[in-house]
Amino acid sequence: MSKIKAVKPPESPGDTNPLTRLIEALLREGFTTEDQSDWVEGQERIYRRKERILFTSGETAFVLIDFPEFSEKVLKQAVEGIKNIFTAKGTLAKAMTVFQTITVYVCIVARAETPHNERLGRYISRVGGAIVIPVIIIPDINQVVYPASDEKLGIVRPRIEFLQYLLGERKEAGTMHRQTIQTFWVSIAIVGVLILGVIVSMFTS
Repeated sequence: MSKIKAVKPPESPGDTNPLTRLIEALLREGFTTEDQSDWVEGQERIYRRKERILFTSGETAFVLIDFPEFSEKVLKQAVEGIKNIFTAKGTLAKAMTVFQTITVYVCIVARAETPHNERLGRYISRVGGAIVIPVIIIPDINQVVYPASDEKLGIVRPRIEFLQYLLGERKEAGTMHRQTIQTFWVSIAIVGVLILGVIVSMFTS
């Protein structure tokens, strides 16, 4: 089988290694990690950034996991393990889970020279206030596999667009938490209507 030549994304000024581009972009965007050493194959690393969304706090995290031998079983196990780490803990955190303020990208780094075409939408999860999105990165052929844009559209698309921005495949970052903000104001409106209803009933009874 012939090796596929890596091609630089049209809007990216960086090199043809999507893993390198992503790590550089994360550091530039204010993400931090406990491990500051150079990336090596077989490594696992988490980049995190605290987020402030209206009156709530959240987090965006990139979990980079390097697997020499990739398989769907490995992907499923990785997503399940990450879900347990980022599930909301504590009464207040659990109460705020409706706003989905935590975004976790599970980035599987696959070591291969052939393209991948896995349907990643089935592994997207909403659990304990976190949205977990799997992505496959194949550095040797400059390929990134995202969940299809029509799968769980309103939740995933702006987050995929943000990742594409980090990789240099989009010019603008977009508004990743726009649905969270909409949910917040809708919730406020509903509470306001309920309170108004109670007040009206008190004066008319």
